[in-house]
Amino acid sequence: MIYQVRANLFFDKEDEARDFYHDCELAFAKGISVNPDSENAEFSTIELIDNHHDDDSHQPCELELSETNQPHI
Repeated sequence: MIYQVRANLFFDKEDEARDFYHDCELAFAKGISVNPDSENAEFSTIELIDNHHDDDSHQPCELELSETNQPHI
């Protein structure tokens, strides 16, 4: 049995978003890969994104930080 936690949270304060990302980094070390050596492999990922959906500028989102346990080929 595999247990998956998924969160997509929006913050209006950068420090709160970064604090939550840091909490995820601490938990990340406990995460596993599912079927890592097969075609249907699944890997853990966390991302911190600068989201501009509330701006009138229509700028694209920007990936600030990310981490995955997917091996680099």
